[in-house]
Amino acid sequence: MNEFLIVTGWIIKALELFILLFLFYSFKQHRFNLFFGGKSSLRKQRDHELHSCFLSSLAVLVFYTVSGSLGRYILSLPFELIQMRQIYYFALVCTGASFIVVLYLLHAIRGCHFTPATRLVAYIAVSMVLMNFAQLVLRGYLNNDILYDIYGPYIISLNIVTFMVIAKYPLYKLVEVRLTRGEV
Repeated sequence: MNEFLIVTGWIIKALELFILLFLFYSFKQHRFNLFFGGKSSLRKQRDHELHSCFLSSLAVLVFYTVSGSLGRYILSLPFELIQMRQIYYFALVCTGASFIVVLYLLHAIRGCHFTPATRLVAYIAVSMVLMNFAQLVLRGYLNNDILYDIYGPYIISLNIVTFMVIAKYPLYKLVEVRLTRGEV
């Protein structure tokens, strides 16, 4: 299991780096238009896709980093085991729900459509919130480890799928640019 965790950790880090490079490149190309541009910057479907993927990528990276740091911090606190479980899973439920709300608000404020990739990321986040809520009830209040063996691989798999869905748009853009230049 440790080898699986090490490999998946490296996969997630590679996808994070790829997405981060996409964010920097997109920001370089469009400047603050990605955040504060009016309706005039969203003329075509491609514009909506770019803005939606940019906002989704940014939200995923920020919340993934925050929830990981928050989880490690909570686990280092000097609490009783049951209290720590309650606080840990409650914090994960709250950050997951906050992610979904922020993702929706960013799209509503910006006025861009939800792409299928963004919807999939939101659905994955809902399933993570439900799993963390189940763990909160089972492990935090009932002291039952029935989902313990499923929890880790489930959450890791969903994180990988989330990053793969987010990385799909920049990857297609990279291939599209290379094809238009005739480099392939």
